[in-house]
Amino acid sequence: MGADDDRALLLAWQAGDKRAGGQLIDRYLAPILRFFRNKVGQAAEAEELAQRTFKGAVEGVVRFRDGATVRTWMFAIARNVLRQWAEETARSRGRTGESGELSVADLGAGPSTVLAQRREQRLMLAALRRIPLESQLVLELSYWEQLTAKQIGEVLDCPEGTARSRLRKAKLELRGTLDGLARDAAELESTMHGLETWARELREGWGS
Repeated sequence: MGADDDRALLLAWQAGDKRAGGQLIDRYLAPILRFFRNKVGQAAEAEELAQRTFKGAVEGVVRFRDGATVRTWMFAIARNVLRQWAEETARSRGRTGESGELSVADLGAGPSTVLAQRREQRLMLAALRRIPLESQLVLELSYWEQLTAKQIGEVLDCPEGTARSRLRKAKLELRGTLDGLARDAAELESTMHGLETWARELREGWGS
């Protein structure tokens, strides 16, 4: 699956080829489901948010802007859906504050159904759910989806330099949270140094 193939399908979709649109949505089903899996507690809820994302893609395909990639466009829609979910959840629970600054744990979402085999993976997933939602999103786009800072900027609608700053801040927040969860300094360092490995193994376990 390449960016050129994605773009060809999207252009055909814009021209009225619904079959091309269906193919494109099929390509992004696993990544978009993965995007929501560690942010909401139940698989059914993740599936509902994925459906909202694809509904947004169907409604917004004619407005796809030149210069973006289909991949970052899809994740930008998913991010907007996630923010709406966070705002709805915060209101229902009487929580105040910016939705992006609240964590999944703050929002009271149930325990993640994501399976993690190693303790370091479980620690990482738990810590991600305790940092601000926007920081969790940035880290998962980097480690789960392997987006570059430029691509993350496209998803967040901000300059590449700002995306890099947010990624650095998110890593510091993750480390600070892990410091309170790890049993000792060795486990903290093992988890932090193995971030790419743990993320890759989880990604492979959830489906590419």
